[in-house]
Amino acid sequence: MLIVWNEPEFERVFRSETGPIGLHIAKLARQVTRTAKRYAPVSEDGSAGRPPGYLRARIRWDMGRDVIGVYADVSSPARTADGAPYGLFMEVGTKPHRIRARRPDGWLRWTGSDGRVHFAKVINHPGTEPRAYLRRALADLRGA
Repeated sequence: MLIVWNEPEFERVFRSETGPIGLHIAKLARQVTRTAKRYAPVSEDGSAGRPPGYLRARIRWDMGRDVIGVYADVSSPARTADGAPYGLFMEVGTKPHRIRARRPDGWLRWTGSDGRVHFAKVINHPGTEPRAYLRRALADLRGA
């Protein structure tokens, strides 16, 4: 018996989020998310008052649909204390930049590795190296 699908019916069944293609994409997205969480960097003492594993805990995936079809978006909506995209910064790194105090008293404050508290009004941050946790997870999926 020959079954002919008209395009709207094919789209509805096979390319929906719950159809065979959508379920396969969801399975792959779960796998990439698990792997990205394994590769995500974790600071021992947390970052900017956030607990250790803050970035790792925020990695997630969402299903969507556009004009091409169903897709999965694996991302990390983690943010720095001032609202910058922390997940993106860890993935691609940052250039050297200045950090200025925003506190009402006009001072930056941090505890050094020696345990002493340091103060400054401006810091020249050297930037950060990329820690490609999402790209590594996708490379693992491809078998690279």
